[in-house]
Amino acid sequence: MRLIFTSSFNKFQTINATQAWSIFLTGCKKDDLFGESPMVGKYLTVTILGAVIAQIFETLLRTY
Repeated sequence: MRLIFTSSFNKFQTINATQAWSIFLTGCKKDDLFGESPMVGKYLTVTILGAVIAQIFETLLRTY
């Protein structure tokens, strides 16, 4: 297991969405949980955003 937040990590490096989701879901322990493909992070972001938007629409439709 590779540690993420070491002295060499925090040099204002840009990370992609896949690494961001990996860091978030593993509690800041691994940045390669979902592999190296940046498309995985985009799919996760779109899926979660779609679920949130669907929930908002459902709530609005039920109240009116």
